[in-house]
Amino acid sequence: MKRIFTLITSIVMLMTAQAQVTLEQCQQLARENYPLIRQYGLIEQSSRYTLDNLKHSWLPQVNMSAQATYQNQTPDFPEQMKAMITAGGIEMKGIAKDQYRIQLDVSQKIYDGGKASSEQAITRAQDQEQRAQTDVDLYSLNMRVCDLFFGVLLMDERIKQTQQTLAMLNGNLDKLQSHVRGGIATSADESQLRAEIMSVQQNKTNMEWNRNSYRHMLEILTGRSLEGEELVKPDAIEPTNLENNRPELRLIDARIHTLQAQEKAVNAQVLPVISAFGQAFYGYPGYNSFENMTSRKWSLNAMVGLRATWSLSSLYDRKNNLNRLSTQREQAQLQREVFIVNNSLEASRNNDEIARLRELIKSDATIVSLRRDVRLAEESKLRNGVIDIHRLVERITDEDNAVQQQIIHSIELLKTIYDLKNTINQ
Repeated sequence: MKRIFTLITSIVMLMTAQAQVTLEQCQQLARENYPLIRQYGLIEQSSRYTLDNLKHSWLPQVNMSAQATYQNQTPDFPEQMKAMITAGGIEMKGIAKDQYRIQLDVSQKIYDGGKASSEQAITRAQDQEQRAQTDVDLYSLNMRVCDLFFGVLLMDERIKQTQQTLAMLNGNLDKLQSHVRGGIATSADESQLRAEIMSVQQNKTNMEWNRNSYRHMLEILTGRSLEGEELVKPDAIEPTNLENNRPELRLIDARIHTLQAQEKAVNAQVLPVISAFGQAFYGYPGYNSFENMTSRKWSLNAMVGLRATWSLSSLYDRKNNLNRLSTQREQAQLQREVFIVNNSLEASRNNDEIARLRELIKSDATIVSLRRDVRLAEESKLRNGVIDIHRLVERITDEDNAVQQQIIHSIELLKTIYDLKNTINQ
């Protein structure tokens, strides 16, 4: 029997746990549901394709071509020399004006001055920059989820308090009706109290509509239904370490890293490129010009060698390009400093707001207690037949307003604490 009871208790606890959702869970769900999350995969694919292409630049470059030409003049011996060669029994036709070639060119890069490695570094840096930008875009979701989450919590707490106020008013209505039947109170007193009950019920209906609207928007962001699930109120624990860990700072660092990689690429552009090459072709004429003058046969020809190329035009813009990139780095550093200052101001404002709300909450409890004492005194008068419905309604409203303010301040305190956490990303 004890084991069955333990099993039932565990199941109930599990069902209860499943029916609750935290702020962190909502933020994680919103992040996973947001379409921008697919950007990470696209960035990775694009970067991989680019890096693969850059690696291919070190593979042998193979080109194949075929051509047929006709030219108005070709190399030939002088007539006197041609006559002497002919007299020796050698027919000297000369090089034909129609020429044909099927050619294969192979080139293998040996040294590129660091161009390929600098382009790879730029690609990786841009990959990290795009990821950091996506982090920044997704981070803004936290604040949106936070606003909706605490909006639901606030409406839930206020609705609970309004239900208690309605129960209080209905209880006093029962007492008042007994006095009306006894002739102590009038029907006008009863009508006034009923009107107040209907007014409070209207406020409760408005709150329920607001709560449902907040929950619906939260469901759209998280991509899941929250029906029947309770939002767990977070703990009011302030961060002890105010170190700034915002993704915007990582984005600026990534931009600076990209600019540094681009500076290395500019310097690499002014260095020579050395490569080995081989060329082979089958056609006419070949490399043996003398044989080509005596015979129109096609032949196989080949050569190998080393080639060095140096684009001197890259020197023209090198200084300006480096100065431009240096200026952009200084701008990025300035943006970082400005962001840190503004973020520190925001964190300071959050801290001041937290201190202000804590002071208000201390006095809220006292105000609620005093308002409750006054309301209880008026209810005591009603029980004893002293009828002043207008004054009783005012006292009940005063207590309700005091409790509502206490609820608002407590939820505002929680939200401000999490605003501070979002401000410094902790």
